[in-house]
Amino acid sequence: MAVYIIGGLIAYLVGSINTAYILAKIKKKDLRSGGSGNLGASNTTLLLGWKWGVFVGVCDILKGFAVVFIARMVFNDYEYLPYIVSSAAIIGHIFPFYLKFKGGKGFATLCGCILGYNWLVFIVAAIIIAAITFATDYIVLATLTMIIAFPVYVGITNHNFIYPAILAVGMIFIFIKHLPNYKRIIKGEEIGIKDSFTKKHRI
Repeated sequence: MAVYIIGGLIAYLVGSINTAYILAKIKKKDLRSGGSGNLGASNTTLLLGWKWGVFVGVCDILKGFAVVFIARMVFNDYEYLPYIVSSAAIIGHIFPFYLKFKGGKGFATLCGCILGYNWLVFIVAAIIIAAITFATDYIVLATLTMIIAFPVYVGITNHNFIYPAILAVGMIFIFIKHLPNYKRIIKGEEIGIKDSFTKKHRI
């Protein structure tokens, strides 16, 4: 039990490292004052450009990958640990303690967790994400697909539904954080991926 608790705490702290916030401080920009006001890769792309958005996204992916990969490779005797650290890292990204619990939305960190879980699953997920995003112009719809599909896949392939139940904790928070996006899509007010490559939203 101590390994699960300590592992979850460390994963939370790793997840709480907010690259978007650090980058914004360096560039003397306030990402919370424009776009979605979110400290994540999507809003970084919108406000600072796609190159910085990709940089933040990669860093956020690496957080999720690192905690899950270490849990699987180093602590493989603890079967629930990869799923506990996945949810903990996502929660850390969404609710960093030093930013008044206002961080990103957790999707890139989830992608990193998928990569740490299985690189082939990650490639398939990346293809699905790209297809949905470019077909609809909204990455949030790909997000919705992944937060449902990944836990279901884990449960079915492992014949163990405790694993997806643990993952569901992180997935629920990702869903809640994206609720404003879904509402804006319904209202026709959401900024699509194509518009995020323009400079009209930059700060």
